[in-house]
Amino acid sequence: MKEHDFLSVISDETGLSHEEAEILVVATLETLAERLTPDEADDLASELPEAFREPLLTGGSPEDFGVEEFVERVARRSTGDVVDVREDIHAVFSALRLAVTPGEFDDVLAHLPGEYAQIL
Repeated sequence: MKEHDFLSVISDETGLSHEEAEILVVATLETLAERLTPDEADDLASELPEAFREPLLTGGSPEDFGVEEFVERVARRSTGDVVDVREDIHAVFSALRLAVTPGEFDDVLAHLPGEYAQIL
């Protein structure tokens, strides 16, 4: 999937402009990278448009935080409202589901606790 198409999925679902959607994507991927192992983050990055690979390549140890902390971190990074960002994160995961292979998406989900289902 190309960068424009990826952002269009998010824009169509949220009503955000492509520029706002890009900020949201980077904030979400940076936060997701903090939750994934470096190898899993690298695998996910390899299947995304080039513009969205770098936020995943942190190389740090995975942190253990719940969905509320995930949403708060994305909100801080994107300067969004926590309530709105929760719904917007869902749109990013919808785009991820379309952009990567089903196996890779399942691998990402396997690294997240069940409580994350509320934003997926």
